[in-house]
Formats: sequence, structure tokens, C-alpha cells
Amino acid sequence: MMGGRLLHGAVLAIAVVLAALGVILITAQAPTVVVKYVNGNIPLDPAAPVWPTPIEVPLTSQQLTYPLPAAAETRSVYVSAVYNATHIAFLLTWQDSTRDVATPGGLDVFPDAVAIQFPVSRAQLPYICMGTVDNPVNIIYWKAGVGVENLVAGAGYGLSPQQREALGLQATPTSPVELLPQNAQVVQAYTTYAGGRWQVVIVRPLASVHPLMSSLASDFSAAFATWDGGKGERGGLKATSGWISFTLERPAAPARVETVTQAAPTTVTATQIVETSPTWAWVVIGVLIAVIAILLGLAFRRK
Repeated sequence: MMGGRLLHGAVLAIAVVLAALGVILITAQAPTVVVKYVNGNIPLDPAAPVWPTPIEVPLTSQQLTYPLPAAAETRSVYVSAVYNATHIAFLLTWQDSTRDVATPGGLDVFPDAVAIQFPVSRAQLPYICMGTVDNPVNIIYWKAGVGVENLVAGAGYGLSPQQREALGLQATPTSPVELLPQNAQVVQAYTTYAGGRWQVVIVRPLASVHPLMSSLASDFSAAFATWDGGKGERGGLKATSGWISFTLERPAAPARVETVTQAAPTTVTATQIVETSPTWAWVVIGVLIAVIAILLGLAFRRK
């Protein structure tokens, strides 16, 4: 009995320590999002019928940044994705009872926000909390009333000033999360809010346009975060997911269409018969005519 209590206490203590360190233990299999191929324009309307059925991605309130939440809050973001020959789009939907939008010069509102995080390298999944110096992440970050930005996190302090300038970054990093240069700001966002629900469509090229931007031209992983501005969430105060797998649907092979051409009816003339008949045919005809003539001659003689 005493041993069982000690074991139970040890398990509970380990769980508390892991929670304090922000480690999330996931026992269920993480969902896989299939990115649907569309032959044509990327949909920008969240209500467009081309979007596939969304996948629910669970989010958990962070346990790393103070003030810590009074209780672990679990919420979800619903994810759909499509792509065509050049671009990929994500439709992100989540519940938020208040519409919190930043205003120019306003300091009293924390805006609602959402982010998608991608590994820059495919060699190994980075640390989920915004990567590390040797394994950075590319982040698309949208804030209500502000817009969308293409960022990199984790790489800043692992590069020399010369390397940073060659990448279009400031010579000296001022934050672990940095804005990619202007030529890499190739992401767009289209948003709606209704009935206590945000829907955000994020569009970016399939290919990378910068060494610190992820390529999504083949299967990839991504993680998500949302901020509820009405609850004072900003910066590290947010709800996050684990890594989610994305599989690109292969384009359907074009259907093979076989056409049957009907030849127009032709009229054969006597001249054509003469011109197209082989020489041996005329020899046979001549022999037959000669035989018939001989037989007729013999018949007349008998009479």
C-alpha cells in the first residue's frame, strides 16, 4: 500500500514539474492535415466551397510566461489548407467571444492574433517554442488591425554581423523574433469576424523566397498559436499546439481523351478503278477475255 502511494506521489510530482516547465505530454495521435490541390485560383473567401473539411487542432495555454493562467485553458483552432501550382493557403477558424482590434496609436487594446510556425530546415523538427539558434523557425504572424508579417525566430544570435547583413537582417539582433527583409514579405491575410468567431485566410508562395523562409512544396510540419486580446494575451501569453503534419494531395492526372474521326464517304469512279488497279489484275482479265472468246468461237463452229 505504501509503495503504491509513493509511486502515485512520484507520478504526480513529475507531472507538476513538467507542467511548470511548459512540457505538454500528448498521448493521442496528432492529426494530419491533407492540403487539397486546386486547379486554378486560391480561394480567399472562407465560405468558398473548395475548402476541405477542417481538422481540429487542440491548443493549450502556455506555462512559461508570467503571469501564468489561473487554470490550464484548452481551446482549438480549425485548419483547412489548399494549394495550386504556385501558392498555398491556410484557413484558420477559432472561437473568440470578443473582437479585439488594434487601432492606430491605441495603447489600451491587445489585439487578437494567430500564428503559423514552420521549420526552416527539414533535417529535424525544431524546439516547439520558437526554435533554437541552430534550428530556427519561420513564423507567419497576423494581428487584428495590424496585418500579417513574415518572421524568423531562433536564428538571430547564431549569425555573425556579416552573415546577418547578407540575409537582409540588422547587423545586431534586438529580439529572438525578427522581421524578414522586405523582399520576403510575400504573405497575405484575408479575415472575417462574425458570431464570436475569427476566420483568417493566410496565403504565401509554395517555394521559399529567402534562406530563412520555409519551403512548403512538399509534405511539411507546422504549429499554431492564438492570442485572445480580451484576456490580456500578448507576446508569450498565448495558446499553442504541438507540431502537426501536413500532406500535399497529389494533382489528379489529366483524363485521357480519345477522339474518333469518321472518314467522309468517298465516291469511287471508273477512272479511279483503272488508275488504282494493279497490273496483274489486268493480265488476269485479259486471259479471261481470251478464254471466253475461244469458247465462243468453238461454239459457233459446231453450229
